[in-house]
Amino acid sequence: MVFYNRILKCFVLIDLKIGELKHQDLGQMQMYVNYYDREMRLEDENKTIGIVLCQIKSDLVVEYTLPENNEQIFASKYKTILPSREDLIQLISESR
Repeated sequence: MVFYNRILKCFVLIDLKIGELKHQDLGQMQMYVNYYDREMRLEDENKTIGIVLCQIKSDLVVEYTLPENNEQIFASKYKTILPSREDLIQLISESR
């Protein structure tokens, strides 16, 4: 999915993956980010951000696939069910 964030003035690319995150998924996102930065981004816009959401995230895969100075691609785990009302209330009370 491709979005444009007006406040950040940049493209935001989101890729939803079913199952475990693979290094190919991050490489594919890097290719998309590079394309948008080189072909779509205007001079006054900020660099494209890539987000990969997956069911199972391996921190080791993320660490070794992305460059150390990476500030454009992010990988995160998602859940296929919503939290219960009680879980949300507890989370809110813990954050205060």
